[in-house]
Amino acid sequence: MTAGGGSTRGAGLIGRALFAVCGLLVARPLPAADRAPTVAPFAVEATAIDSIAYRVIVTDNNLMGVTVSNYGFVGNNFISRSPSMEYPLGTGFEHMVRGGIWIGARAVDDSGAFIGVATSAVDGSQGTSAQAATEYTPASRDILIRSTLINDTNFNLRAVSERDFLSEFSDRPARRALGNDEDHRPMSILVRQENYAWSFSDYQHFVIFHYVIKNLGPPLANLWVGFYGELASGSKRSYTSWPPSSTGNPLGGWYRKKLVVYDDSLRLFREHYCQAQPVPSGCNFPLVPYWVGIKLLGTAPDSVSNLQLTLAAWDYDPGNDDRDQDVERYALMSAGTIADLSAPHLQPPGDPVAVLAVGPFAPLPLFLATGDSIEVDFALIGGAEIVDLHDHSRFAQRAFDRDYIIPVPPPSPRFRVVARDRALDFYWDDSPEQATDPTSPIPQDFEGYRLYVGDERLDLRRVAQFDKDAPPNDTTGFNTGLASIRLATPVTLDGVTYHYKYTVPALRNGFKYFVAVTSYDLGNVEIESLESGVSQNKALAIPGPQPGELPDSRVTVFPNPYRVEARWDQGEKVRDHYLWFTNLPRRCTLRIFTLSGDQVFEVEFDGDTYRGEGARGVYDPRRELDVAAPTLSGSTFGWNLISDNEQVVASGLYLYSVEDGTGDRQVGKFLIVKSDREEF
Repeated sequence: MTAGGGSTRGAGLIGRALFAVCGLLVARPLPAADRAPTVAPFAVEATAIDSIAYRVIVTDNNLMGVTVSNYGFVGNNFISRSPSMEYPLGTGFEHMVRGGIWIGARAVDDSGAFIGVATSAVDGSQGTSAQAATEYTPASRDILIRSTLINDTNFNLRAVSERDFLSEFSDRPARRALGNDEDHRPMSILVRQENYAWSFSDYQHFVIFHYVIKNLGPPLANLWVGFYGELASGSKRSYTSWPPSSTGNPLGGWYRKKLVVYDDSLRLFREHYCQAQPVPSGCNFPLVPYWVGIKLLGTAPDSVSNLQLTLAAWDYDPGNDDRDQDVERYALMSAGTIADLSAPHLQPPGDPVAVLAVGPFAPLPLFLATGDSIEVDFALIGGAEIVDLHDHSRFAQRAFDRDYIIPVPPPSPRFRVVARDRALDFYWDDSPEQATDPTSPIPQDFEGYRLYVGDERLDLRRVAQFDKDAPPNDTTGFNTGLASIRLATPVTLDGVTYHYKYTVPALRNGFKYFVAVTSYDLGNVEIESLESGVSQNKALAIPGPQPGELPDSRVTVFPNPYRVEARWDQGEKVRDHYLWFTNLPRRCTLRIFTLSGDQVFEVEFDGDTYRGEGARGVYDPRRELDVAAPTLSGSTFGWNLISDNEQVVASGLYLYSVEDGTGDRQVGKFLIVKSDREEF
């Protein structure tokens, strides 16, 4: 161990990047096996009560959408429909109620020696406060974000991944967490949590949890670190009520439908939805078609190969007498044994909960002295099939083993989409062409661009590809050159200069399209060509005529009649439905009336600022975490068929009037055929 916060790294640290946590410089970790601990100062040594700020954020730059906090709790306890551990992000498939770090050790304080365990979460009820469920207190007032991507607003030379989340928390002051039957006895530890995520290749399927645990108090011994997880997979879009329950739902309850397995060679605890016995024929895997897992990646300064592993698992039971005291929790996590997951109470219809732990650090007679630190890395991983989950686990392990210095593609370009009549114009800049990959024999190895369009957020299809055609950039088979798409004069939109343009024609007005432009490199004899992640600049756009694009056209409503038959209108609730007004003046007042002249709706429309607000089916910020508000043409407005009095309008014929600032007025009518789906 490194005493008193001093460094034992020596020359091995020379040339390595430094990064800042809460304003302090901290060295990036050395290569995984047997590397020295991170020992640079933490942001704080204690936290004043009046400076505490609880924060959460969702990892949203790849397919693993996880709620992380600055108080150790992972997930959101299903307190909302925001992703708890949603994989793939955007599908509505959830996989974890709650989770987080457990730290246990033999400690001493003014009252004498004791065995302590600080928990982020224990078995508890869904929908309760996550802040009340943890024994940790925030030691940072916010969650910092950094990125290695040069086009990201959070770009930082000290970043580790495309999206770093940085926070700190402490196990003091003492507090009793919800679900614990004893007051917490602080061991005086401070934890820095660093989350790393990438958006490309197999790296887009996991989020890293890098924990640096520092002892601020008297020496600690026999320290164990574990990740607790209440994994539970289901489709939140299948449940009209939340948190999920069996009441009024054809799928029944969410829980007690878990198939859990431990892969010893990968140090991976994995889970899949399983409806009923026998396994696998009764599981109905396609209902929730993904595996997820908790993987232990490694440790420092002791290599994980020199430590013991524990997988403790039990049937979910809040307040159980066998796990309600620190001594009992420490015995569970420090057992050094792997639970038999084939036991009947851990198979469907059991409700298994688990802790994957590693230790002991500083086994007696050694101690973790005041100021010393250890590091432990876990990953939350997803995959469609077992083989996919295993492959993604190996990629996570490879990233850890390489100190998170991995081959990377050039970043996606700065991208802007412009909506117009039955088409979308793509504009992007040439910044990826100057990017470098320090791991490549040809550091500046940009090769070309790929353009994507899709009406499903996770199913974007490549519609075009362009690449360099001069040696050595003529090896991937296209060799189109970039001249055909390069603008003779770059275009500046909202302060960003774009060098390329491509038009995607023959699209349908009023329909949603997810779009993106990626970059890719040459690849080499050691690694295949890599492509940047679609999520880096993925956008949502809806074609429609721009103001003045169809000069002789009048205001139009579509579909008319409205019958809830359009592809875009497949929402299950009334507020998810909508119809379109198009060819509106850039600024106007839209009013809707019954045949008897009663006004049911009015809006002041501004095509320059309207982004689908008020129509949840057009854009719902609670669900659309992977894209910003949609790009519209400036002449279209989506109405959700809800009146100004918050009433669902009835079937019938309606009149509308549109008045612009010049006094010009257009009128028309449309028919609504009421749907039988009337839930809000």
